[in-house]
Amino acid sequence: MKYNLLATLVIIALGINTIHAQDPSEDEFGAWYIIATNNTISDKISIQAQTQFRFYELASELQQFKIRLGGTYRFSEKVSAALGYGYFRNDPSYMLEMPENFDEHRLVTDVNFFGSIGAVKLRHRYRMENRFFSNDIDPSTWLRYMLKLSYPINAKWTIDLYDEVFLNVEQPVFAQNWIGAGLTYAIADAIKTRIGYQKIQFEGADFDRLLVGITVSTDFRKNETNKN
Repeated sequence: MKYNLLATLVIIALGINTIHAQDPSEDEFGAWYIIATNNTISDKISIQAQTQFRFYELASELQQFKIRLGGTYRFSEKVSAALGYGYFRNDPSYMLEMPENFDEHRLVTDVNFFGSIGAVKLRHRYRMENRFFSNDIDPSTWLRYMLKLSYPINAKWTIDLYDEVFLNVEQPVFAQNWIGAGLTYAIADAIKTRIGYQKIQFEGADFDRLLVGITVSTDFRKNETNKN
């Protein structure tokens, strides 16, 4: 049954991609390159950091540079909450006639719920994102919901599938939607690399992105255990 569920989800994602691939606005295949760390401080507290380079094309025309820092508190195995700050350097000149680059600052609040259906792991993430800009754009707020499913193929490989919708607090309500899938390989216990595909859907425009990332995890609880 678990194989049927995973196969059905993959087929749905591929079907959505095929439908939207006919949109003539999808003329460039861009890429996001991601470096992340996850640092476990205690059984309850962890700290995350992430840097992203987002390109309109595979390796040129930088669209956005991102740095994000955050902290997570785990209430139980099934519930956690996080606070974070993100800095974005935006360059929309590739697609839009705008005079200059601009900075964006985001304050992020997350609530996560975890579960499973057989071997398939589920994650529900509810996010509120307050956005502040360096130019004349008014501050705004996004409400985001992500459903992510991941399935461990074996000890080294994991496949995932997700969808995330972005809603504006003000009109128009719909902001964008991300749907994607990825494959993660555990190089070592503390190092994982992931390659994935993501479709970004706006009202009237879609964009395809390759995602390439590496995550390094540290566990300071081990250091405390060794000291004792």
